[in-house]
Amino acid sequence: MMIKLIKSMFQAITRPIQNLIIAYLRYLLGSPSLTDTKRDHHVTTLVIEHSGEFGRENVLYSATHAYVFNKLGIHSDSYHVGELTLADSYQGFELSWRIFYNRTIGRESFELRFDKRHKDLVYNSYLPYLESKAKEMMTIPEVHIYSHSFDTWETKPLEHHSTFETIAMKEELKRDLIHDLDMFVGGKDFYDRVGSLWTRSYLLHGPPGTGKTSLVVAMAKYLNFNVYDLQLSRPVESYFDPRKMLSGVMNNSILLVEDIDEGSTVFALSKLLRSLTLGTPCGEPCIVIFTTKNKDMIDPTLLSRISMEIYMGHCCFEGFKVLASNYLGLSHVDNDEPHRLYPDIKHLIDGQVLITPALVTVELMKSDDVDEVLEGLVKTLESLTSDKIDEDEGRHLPCI
Repeated sequence: MMIKLIKSMFQAITRPIQNLIIAYLRYLLGSPSLTDTKRDHHVTTLVIEHSGEFGRENVLYSATHAYVFNKLGIHSDSYHVGELTLADSYQGFELSWRIFYNRTIGRESFELRFDKRHKDLVYNSYLPYLESKAKEMMTIPEVHIYSHSFDTWETKPLEHHSTFETIAMKEELKRDLIHDLDMFVGGKDFYDRVGSLWTRSYLLHGPPGTGKTSLVVAMAKYLNFNVYDLQLSRPVESYFDPRKMLSGVMNNSILLVEDIDEGSTVFALSKLLRSLTLGTPCGEPCIVIFTTKNKDMIDPTLLSRISMEIYMGHCCFEGFKVLASNYLGLSHVDNDEPHRLYPDIKHLIDGQVLITPALVTVELMKSDDVDEVLEGLVKTLESLTSDKIDEDEGRHLPCI
């Protein structure tokens, strides 16, 4: 009963204070992710490493990473050797940072040194300040790719440029999805009241090149969520432990599981589903997105657990106008016809010519000359129409 009471009280505390309490407890217990060492009688050295318990990323590490590299004015991707130092000051006292690259784990560790007289001020004020400043800096979501070989998440910036404004999909479907996302992330009270996990799952299905990855990026940027890409399509050993893997997924995130129709994923996916049923590691909203090229190959058990299915079909005229706006600067307002070839393109695309957004993009990037590009697109669409007619006629040839 006492444990439940303590847990309930802890959950009632705001997230930043939770992080600070956890960090301070790690400091007191000498956790390897946040270790206090004394190199001389007057100086305290705080070591902040990437991983804490169960390989999960240390919350203070990610904040420190953003804060220190921003102060240095360099991008962390360009730093892979040696060590760097940074002098900092806070409320009239001096602190110093040392950043060193650990080749064994392939990432940085940080040392913070300060006069031991300021220990309480560092823990009670400076570190919360650092975390708040880091949140202001971390406006670009990150993508974390799971390494089955090293049993950890590898991190890099999410540099894909897709947003809901630039993605080629029907406006009605786009509005429905945005509304669904808004209802989900704002629904904590509902999930608490019904006693359900604060998790929502989506299935994106459709042929290659129809924008499934772009939609994941657009969702991540809209919510400012990081993406955790599990990549189960790669060979997975029988000892794959999804619960341990999920423990490394941070709050406010998207867990992406791609190409689940491939046979090699069946075993790992079944283990992952059981772990998701038991709960996610997040005390805040977590979204799970599955992608597939062939929905018919998916186990009905999985389909029954999907909150929302989204078919990413071939490019429609509405989607073409968005792409033409992105790459050619042409208007995509419904009542505008900014080019003489738009009626021809609309006739061809609405006439069931199957072309993916990816192929349309390739055509639009062939030249800076708008006339030349659209004339080339019309020829491509006409050739696809001709191929389709030949294919249809071939189906009706008499048997000989």
